Amino acid sequence: MKKQSKPRKYKIISKKNVPVDYTKMDLSKAKRFDKMVKENFMPAISSTVKQIIEDYGVLEGVCVDIGCGTAVFAIELCKHSRLRIYALEKEKTIYEVARMNIEKERLTGKIIPVLCDAHDLPFDNGYADFIISRGSYHCWEDKVRIFKEIYRVLKKNGVGFVGGGFGRYVTEEELNRMKSLRDRSLKEDTKAYSSPDILKEFIYRANISNFRILPDKAGFWAEIKK
Repeated sequence: MKKQSKPRKYKIISKKNVPVDYTKMDLSKAKRFDKMVKENFMPAISSTVKQIIEDYGVLEGVCVDIGCGTAVFAIELCKHSRLRIYALEKEKTIYEVARMNIEKERLTGKIIPVLCDAHDLPFDNGYADFIISRGSYHCWEDKVRIFKEIYRVLKKNGVGFVGGGFGRYVTEEELNRMKSLRDRSLKEDTKAYSSPDILKEFIYRANISNFRILPDKAGFWAEIKK
């Protein structure tokens, strides 16, 4: 009889330890944040990657990950695709941890960390096949401008995927645990992931017509096609 594996145990983060302002993180805090993400949000990351691969096929070409954090999502996506991924992060200490994670996984060359602001993407028009932004939308100061940048950088027939969902493959237990932690962390900003009409308005104002809003257990996604 096959021995059953024990369910994975997740670290419960106390309210005082939930990160709020990434701009105030030094390197040690950024590393602790990275550890927290890996210990608590991997089911959402794996679920979303699986959903993307299933919905868009075996991806290849150029991908841009806007607001990549410590590159945990970019690394997981890279392991399940043939994409060359540019992992963009504007906070220096978070970017440094992302760079270290990429090197540790021996994915240098397949994932390129880029320190920059999404309001002015450092790419030519029509450069990327796929653009993803998971969990950074609420941080965007000028959402219309960033949506314009996403559309500019997408190739013809390219896809943009923006939102804060956990993917359709998380269990109810995982969903409730991660959603509780996310909502404690984001506080008022969590409303950004429960207001699809506001998101639609930003996309319309960016003069993008070919898009749709996809529901998710933990919010929604905007799928943009060019």
